[in-house]
Amino acid sequence: MTRSLLLLALLVLSFTVPVASAQNGYLTNMNMPRYLKAGENYQITPRARNSASTAYFYFQVLWRLDNGTVHTMNQSIGGGGIVGSSYWPVEHPDQLNATEGPHVLKVWIYVPGDTDQSNDTLTFHFTALNNWADKVVLMEARTETWCPQCPPANIVTDQLLFDPDMAVVKFHITDGLEFPDAVDYYTDNYIGTLNDFTPAGVVEMGDQGDYFINANHIYWVDEMNWRAQGVSPVHLTMNSSLDAATRQITVTLNAAFTYAVQGPFKMNVYVAENYVPGDQENAPPNYIHNGLLRAMLGGSDGTSGEIPMTPVTGTNYSHTYTYTVPAEFKLQDLYLVGVLEQDLGADRYCLNAVSSLHTVVGLADRADAEFSIAPNPATDIIAIDAPDLSGTTVITIIAADGRIAMQQPVNFGGSQRVMLDISSLRAGVYTLSIGDLAGRKLVKTH
Repeated sequence: MTRSLLLLALLVLSFTVPVASAQNGYLTNMNMPRYLKAGENYQITPRARNSASTAYFYFQVLWRLDNGTVHTMNQSIGGGGIVGSSYWPVEHPDQLNATEGPHVLKVWIYVPGDTDQSNDTLTFHFTALNNWADKVVLMEARTETWCPQCPPANIVTDQLLFDPDMAVVKFHITDGLEFPDAVDYYTDNYIGTLNDFTPAGVVEMGDQGDYFINANHIYWVDEMNWRAQGVSPVHLTMNSSLDAATRQITVTLNAAFTYAVQGPFKMNVYVAENYVPGDQENAPPNYIHNGLLRAMLGGSDGTSGEIPMTPVTGTNYSHTYTYTVPAEFKLQDLYLVGVLEQDLGADRYCLNAVSSLHTVVGLADRADAEFSIAPNPATDIIAIDAPDLSGTTVITIIAADGRIAMQQPVNFGGSQRVMLDISSLRAGVYTLSIGDLAGRKLVKTH
């Protein structure tokens, strides 16, 4: 009888005493561009994490290219180990170096006692290039005037907007600043599938790695910088001009491939405007919008048929667009972004972009500005030339978040030039205006 009771007690304990859950290691935050330089080293840098409540203190990170040699790294961790929100950044001692052509990279983690292998492996498809073009990373950001998070998100996108490795356009699709092509494009590509909220940063269209379209703007800069490490299989250039009298833009987008990736392809040119005043909740009065998308010259779906399914390397493919700028858009504040997409149906990628903000191929014949700033970017002293002004007026410098960063009375007399000390400003992008003249971009460095 006693033995039976003992067995019953043990049986009850076996069902009531909790068993510690096993460790469950996985990897995150590894980004892999779709195109890399062949014959050059590339660092494997994921983070080791744990989705279980039981910490682990040892792990291996392994990688293999095209079912070849397995490269193994061993890592021990002290302290509380890896559990919950903690992570361990990994720099694998063996760097990736690939020959020209398409490849498959697998990176995985091994943790002793981990019984769930479903989240252990990251798989990346990429192509290594012997000949390549410099990569300009495209961000298509969505923002709305009513969105309470938009001011801080716009500060981040304004920072990216003026980076020469980036091309940024911003979509408004539910307020007075939207237009039909932008609504159709964003709806067809993102709404209901990947994103249905604002603000959101779309990094490189479908070329996102483990990135999910999101409002976490504090991570957008890193995401863009990681992708800027890559290269492109196509050179993009633009040639453009503006007839100020008729307000007609003529722009030719040129594409020359260094590697014959498969199509179909779509070309497009975005027209965007900086320094657009508009309402914005959770922002100071007179809020200024930058990078506002005004037109898509190839329409919401882009221009097809200019590039064959298998392009010939070294051959220039081009398309010319014309656009008459509406009277309500300011000619001096427009810029162009050329985009080449690889449209594979379910997957639509940006192969490369080119922005007239960072090249000499912008609106070359635009109307002369009423004043100029030099140097720009600047660190301390700037010279402001205003040949048509005389007498006393006020210079106002507005920060990207809409606040007045500096305001100073000045006197344009004699040479119509004034010198202004901006060394007290923080590094960033500002709008400088004189009296009631239209503002100009000012970039403060250091």
